[in-house]
Amino acid sequence: MKSMPRKALALAVAAAVVFPISASATNGYFLIGFGAKSRAMGGAGVAYGQDGLAAAANPAAMADVEVDTMRVDVGGELFHPPRAVKHDSAALGQTDARSGANLFLIPNMGGIFKFNRDITVGMAVVGAGLGTRYDQTVPGNPTCVNGDTSGGVGSTFFNFNCNADSTTVGVSLMQMQMLPSVAYRLNRNHYIGGSVAIAVQTFRAFGLGAFEDLGFAASDENVSGEGNDWSYGGGIRLGGLHKFSDGTLTFGWNWASRVYMTEFDKYRNLFAEQGDFDIPMHYAIGIAVKPTDKLTIAADVQRIEFSSIKSVGNPGPNVLDPGDLNPLCPGDDGIDPDRCKLGGNDGMGFGWKDQTVFKLGFNYDHNSRWSYRAGVNYGKSPIPDDQVLFNMLAPATVEWHATLGASYRPSQNVEWSFNYMHAFENVIKGPTAFGPTGEPVVGENASIAMRQNSLGISFGFKM
Repeated sequence: MKSMPRKALALAVAAAVVFPISASATNGYFLIGFGAKSRAMGGAGVAYGQDGLAAAANPAAMADVEVDTMRVDVGGELFHPPRAVKHDSAALGQTDARSGANLFLIPNMGGIFKFNRDITVGMAVVGAGLGTRYDQTVPGNPTCVNGDTSGGVGSTFFNFNCNADSTTVGVSLMQMQMLPSVAYRLNRNHYIGGSVAIAVQTFRAFGLGAFEDLGFAASDENVSGEGNDWSYGGGIRLGGLHKFSDGTLTFGWNWASRVYMTEFDKYRNLFAEQGDFDIPMHYAIGIAVKPTDKLTIAADVQRIEFSSIKSVGNPGPNVLDPGDLNPLCPGDDGIDPDRCKLGGNDGMGFGWKDQTVFKLGFNYDHNSRWSYRAGVNYGKSPIPDDQVLFNMLAPATVEWHATLGASYRPSQNVEWSFNYMHAFENVIKGPTAFGPTGEPVVGENASIAMRQNSLGISFGFKM
């Protein structure tokens, strides 16, 4: 009889691998949580496993999911993150644009299987990413691209003097991690778990061909317009779950190593360290409290080390001295192509800081058929005020998220879950290296903004 649950779990995992993942930023470019239940509770889940995606927050939490033999969850979410930018620059013109490509489908899938009394195995498939697409056609000069100046020279966005490779500019990053996981029961109150992170990501950039003329890149090859490139890698995750006070208080922890990825070779002159784009280490602790049989309150604190990835954490153009473009190479003006230009070990990046995220969620089991959820999530944007220029391409500005959700169980084996998230608009304003007069900016001459809404549904089956 147990062969059928194993086959069902294997089928769920196989489907997740081939299902496309498109995601955008929430906590940085990480999703706030995984699965309809966690996302309805502000992303909390380190100490409160509820479904087949429990391992995404903590592999040990799989052992605490209410299931006799197995559970599989499959769902999807429509994600709408409108983005907008403004820039006043003598070199790049006036920019006031809203991003296209504002609707994404985010699938989620996972499963767990009670191998025996002490061992639980499972798989969660999780995604992350970001994407933007802006028009950079020079007003009144549609041929101003690829060096065509027949209609006159002009500049806008990153289309400098008609040297961009496209009238649209943007980036697209999609990441997927498959997490085969195991949890072991040490005793009735303590569990440990581990996961292997098998990762794949794809990236493309377009409309950035003028970076060479702007002095950013050592070459106009492998910078922009190279199509999709793929990267592969791996890492590990460890977690624990510990129950106290007759199970009314649970403490959980999770540590996810840096996921070391192969380089984006097609964009080796864009990202620092010759196209390196690893997935950063992150770790979290959480608690879950049951003040009554019906109510559970869960809270997590997560730390994401974005700054450890040079292509993300290295600062962008120097806003204090446009003549000394790369702040990591003072006095060098980015002349050394092996170190200071884009693609070098000290190549410019997005300037992201590490991010601390706070998650709080509530689950109320109304009766055997209905449960209701709510939550809040806060993480200060990783983008400093003086890093607005490059982050026009990745405006991860949102900080506050409010969430709601519910589950309906028409039978003991079937559960439908729903979730809604709203991320409140946040605007980051600051100076850029290319101001209205070409001199260092006093005050602000650019801004980036984003807000988000998402609506999801998930189907769960357990035995």
